[in-house]
Amino acid sequence: MTSGRPALCRLFQILAAPVPCRLLLIVTAATLFAQQSPIPTDRLARAREILVERDNRLPDYTCVQTLDRRYLNPKHKHGPAPACGQGLSSGPAGLVLQATDRLRLDLKVSQGVEIGSWAGSQFDSRSIFDLVGGGPYGTGMLGALISDTFVKGGATYRYIGEEINDGTRLCAYSYQVPALASHYQVRSGSAWTPVAFSGSFWLDAESLELKRLTAQSKGLPPESGACESATTVDYQKLAAGNGAYLLPRQSSTQIAMQDGTETEMTAVYSGCREYRGEATIRFDEAPADGGAKAAAAPAAPLAAGLELSIALTEPIDTDTAAAGDIVNAKIRKPVRDRKSKAVMVPAGAAVQARIVQMQHWLMDPPRFVISIALEKLEEGGAWRPLYAKAESRATVNVADVDQGTLVAEPGSTIMVVPPKGQPPQLGAFLFPTEKSHYRVPAGYASDWTTIEPPSPQNK
Repeated sequence: MTSGRPALCRLFQILAAPVPCRLLLIVTAATLFAQQSPIPTDRLARAREILVERDNRLPDYTCVQTLDRRYLNPKHKHGPAPACGQGLSSGPAGLVLQATDRLRLDLKVSQGVEIGSWAGSQFDSRSIFDLVGGGPYGTGMLGALISDTFVKGGATYRYIGEEINDGTRLCAYSYQVPALASHYQVRSGSAWTPVAFSGSFWLDAESLELKRLTAQSKGLPPESGACESATTVDYQKLAAGNGAYLLPRQSSTQIAMQDGTETEMTAVYSGCREYRGEATIRFDEAPADGGAKAAAAPAAPLAAGLELSIALTEPIDTDTAAAGDIVNAKIRKPVRDRKSKAVMVPAGAAVQARIVQMQHWLMDPPRFVISIALEKLEEGGAWRPLYAKAESRATVNVADVDQGTLVAEPGSTIMVVPPKGQPPQLGAFLFPTEKSHYRVPAGYASDWTTIEPPSPQNK
């Protein structure tokens, strides 16, 4: 999971052979300088003061997180799974990459609490773990990890030494956080269990800025199905509000499971800014304000049972697309009432959908799986919510034939199973290919049928 600790650079070396006087003079001067530099405890204390002070005045803020996940399986599936305690793999030996997926989320931190939404959408009451559905996910890189390590006061430290990385002199420390002081929690069954963790961190020797932090936890609860996890976070200083704050630039996490499989997650954080919305997010309806003008009621969804044929107005590129991205489309032909045949929606009306799953399977057989959910329809210059499910019979496009890949043979049926935690009103589209890249062209068509709006708990 880690990207590797910077290689140790020895600043001084004891020389057995005689050396010229000028070299002895340089070494002596350097030694005196080292003796006059701040001692490790003082540096750590000052760095901690900086982190605590920033934590106390950190405003609410948001970042865009782009998360790439890699799923690795043992090359040889026969025989018993390796027992926990053998450690995380340091490379591909013994493991083969089976699948990848990508997510893009808006993350918001308010008073140490981290919540999420699909990129560009509103925050709501759903847990971020319910939002992303299946697959591993972790929170805390935006605040809780630093808080447990430096702010809460439960950690113990050891000085490792000085290192050089990309020309910057760094002070390296190790630390341990016991379970009683830990907010590092692992889901085991339906409960969350705090676990102890340890790791290392690197401070800029001059500015005392935190540059990198690692966290590793072994002996995870058996009910979790995991053996151990390891995380590395690289930090950057960014302006937010009236000050500069330490925020993650990227993180990587590696998780070893009891069945011998491993997952690697790499997250990149961008667009971090102060959140200038409500100071407190409300999930209930605000009381009516006698002096405020009531907001216009949103247009009602379309009636259930209408047949829609939509086409993409822009391509989907698997090299860059992620779950959470908006997809634009349009109505291909007029939508008519089944009984009266009256036109309910004209051809060309804009449709907005969202990718909720972007997977690439490298075997059994190799394929891309892209799941999307329709969200809203433009009518008369206004948007109205759109609830529909994809028809299981696939549509074959000429553009697909030109790319040498068919979604499905004519007349075949694709069984659509939504990702865990995702609503049932989505379409899962399969693109069999042995290539590492696929581009779903503009004009790609699919058929849908409108449904009743789901109950609030199933949205």
